[in-house]
Amino acid sequence: MASVRFLLLGTGFFARKWLETLKAHPDCALAGVISRTPERAAATCAELGLPAPAFATLEQARARVTADAALVTLPQALHREAIAGALACGLHVLTEKPLAMDMAEAAAILEAARARADRCVMVNQNFRWRPTAQALRRALLDGAIGPPQTILHECAMDNRRVTVGGWREALPDPYLQDMAIHHFDLLRYLTGREAVEVFVRAFRPSWTWFAGRPAAAGFLQFGDVAVSYSGTFAARGRETLPEGAIALTGEGGTLRLDERGEVSLHRDGRVTALPRPALAREDLAATLDQFVIALRSGARPETSLEDNLKSFAIVCAALESSQSGRPVAVSPLLASLSL
Repeated sequence: MASVRFLLLGTGFFARKWLETLKAHPDCALAGVISRTPERAAATCAELGLPAPAFATLEQARARVTADAALVTLPQALHREAIAGALACGLHVLTEKPLAMDMAEAAAILEAARARADRCVMVNQNFRWRPTAQALRRALLDGAIGPPQTILHECAMDNRRVTVGGWREALPDPYLQDMAIHHFDLLRYLTGREAVEVFVRAFRPSWTWFAGRPAAAGFLQFGDVAVSYSGTFAARGRETLPEGAIALTGEGGTLRLDERGEVSLHRDGRVTALPRPALAREDLAATLDQFVIALRSGARPETSLEDNLKSFAIVCAALESSQSGRPVAVSPLLASLSL
């Protein structure tokens, strides 16, 4: 079966990770790279053993090479234009998260996707396909604690990586705008419930190098599950995995993912270590696998555009809540998209 041929949009930190993932996947090929610095893009591809032509625009690439899909690794402020442009060119789209900057941009992306209903649009939510998340999900599905009722979720990172052009550094709420989508999507995935209401406040620790507010804390309601959530890009002395430290409690006990990535079941005074499953493909490779399967089968991928909008709406509700100082319901945001 012929490989899925990708045009990669962007040449930053995540573009390099995606190039390595594309190279390792037997059913994928790189048709070309689109970057505002084509020479640097071509050099990066050659360095990774993936020689491919580089172009300054999508239009140039489409005129010169044959491709099936666009892989968007650009900063989120450029997603709307890139995704809509790729769809207009007849390409399927796999895009990095977060989907957009706000609900208005998300609506524009959805409109472009509905105009090309024959094209697949998938958002990368790679935390779903990490062994830690899979261990928690399998234990929940097996009924280890019964239905979860409360969750404590904390992410502590000392994030000092600079971004191309300083796009993340320029965000007013870099943690909520760039990182929280991972956890809000993971909470949907683990609980099987949708967010109802969000009450969150972003803030700026005095020692942070970010100009904006790189930390947030608050309360989220997912159906009948109450979630206490906190996260920071300005951790000091103690850090968690990017997935966070998570404790899910039900009538039958507590499932816990700790800072070291160990998953355990706490029940009746005993602590039982749970194995992290061996996955055929995980993280970005699993995302890519799901995308390829969706293209070949015609089925909607798990983290399709329509599904991811339910996660992205939680981010938008959190930002609105932080700005207004009040709880924000999620459903009106989704209703505005007719979802």
